[in-house]
Amino acid sequence: MANPQLANGHTEIANEILEHLILLHLPPNQWQVLLYIIRKTYGFHKKVDHIANSQIITATGLCKAVISRALHSLADSNIISRDNKTIGLQKDWTQWQKLAISSTSDDEKLAILSTSDDEKLAILSQELAILSHELAESSTKVSNSVVSRGGRGGVLQKKKETITKETIQKKEERKSYGEEFKVVLLSDEEYQKLIDKFGELGVRERIEALAFHVQSKGTKYQSHYATILNWERRKKQEGRRGKSERPAQGQSYEDWFKNG
Repeated sequence: MANPQLANGHTEIANEILEHLILLHLPPNQWQVLLYIIRKTYGFHKKVDHIANSQIITATGLCKAVISRALHSLADSNIISRDNKTIGLQKDWTQWQKLAISSTSDDEKLAILSTSDDEKLAILSQELAILSHELAESSTKVSNSVVSRGGRGGVLQKKKETITKETIQKKEERKSYGEEFKVVLLSDEEYQKLIDKFGELGVRERIEALAFHVQSKGTKYQSHYATILNWERRKKQEGRRGKSERPAQGQSYEDWFKNG
């Protein structure tokens, strides 16, 4: 059971800063990095400190690319000051550019709450753009936590793009076919399409015809799947549909398939 005690160490920070930090709308990974910076500076009664990316990786579990991008975003928004590895919180909150609050008066807080839909949409779009870009480089640990205010659409879009990319890569993975010469390359999807079209025996015969042709002639084809379909198309165009469905005795696969 956890039992934190102030005597074991605490981080002292002005309430005014905390009140304005509460008003910030940041992606989760930026919050993790910002809290660690506060811990390493104010937690040791410092305004700035030399903080390496490796330290932030160990503390947050985020990957290096995400941390680097989070630091850039926080610095660009002037929420932190950064000179190489010397980093600290910009305590002058009026300088913060990301959803910065210029005053704590009740009237201005009310004005913030009544922000127009267009302005809210602009803020949301900016956050979605940041989330989508960071998600592309994030580790599995980050991908489980990046869904934040309004960010679900960007996450689902990235997942969809990832699935599409994996599907394309899977289609491009080809296996070698051929009984004597395994030189015919087909993906699982292409092979199944041929099975559906010609049956298992028909596919084996057509693969053998192409394998002998490639091996004997040294011909290179960009797509063996397209070649088989093209040879079949040529046979039909030349009126060979009535010919034998299999090679005659003594006839090679290549001669039968190409010449009918």
